[in-house]
Amino acid sequence: MTNHFEKLEQELPALKTVASGLGPNAFYAQEAIRFRSMVGTLKAVTFKLDTSASVDERHITHILSRSLLENYFWLLYIFDDDNEKDIRYEKLINSFKKDYLKLTNEPMLPHKDKLETASSSWRTLPNALDVKSMLAQVKNDRGDRLDYLYFIYRITSFDTHGKNLGTIGRSTFGKTANFPVLDINVVFELISNQYLVILKKLRDAGEI
Repeated sequence: MTNHFEKLEQELPALKTVASGLGPNAFYAQEAIRFRSMVGTLKAVTFKLDTSASVDERHITHILSRSLLENYFWLLYIFDDDNEKDIRYEKLINSFKKDYLKLTNEPMLPHKDKLETASSSWRTLPNALDVKSMLAQVKNDRGDRLDYLYFIYRITSFDTHGKNLGTIGRSTFGKTANFPVLDINVVFELISNQYLVILKKLRDAGEI
């Protein structure tokens, strides 16, 4: 059976080369390297990454998965249309600018004088698409719409925000209730495959 994660690991030298640049291609490569590092660590410490994972394991794997899913969805969106790639990457940058402005506007933030100054004009930048809207616009390499992936994001969000503790379920339903458990390894293979698809696209286009 094909192990896309292992194949992605073999591309680490190429990814590091692309990651040294700027723009959407570098963003892709840097995120692929981050993905490889985080997933590689989970595999090295022998976390169960399937539906047999314990609650304690899921508290880590689901939270890390959500972190990886956000940029995965952004990369699907950015690289879905070659003609829109730079425009869509700029939307990501604008999203960062708006969040950075909010951060630097925090009155108790320490060492502001050592941070880069945010422009007040960033407040009027358009908001980025939400995750569900992004997924509704993109397709995978087989031409399938990807909005069906949104449920994965929603499941991991419960653990990320600590809203999936046992007492919350019992207080809501009056008993211990079932809750979806992800086969995280399948998710990681899905992401690995797509990152390999993007890498091939860049090679075929002569961009790397």
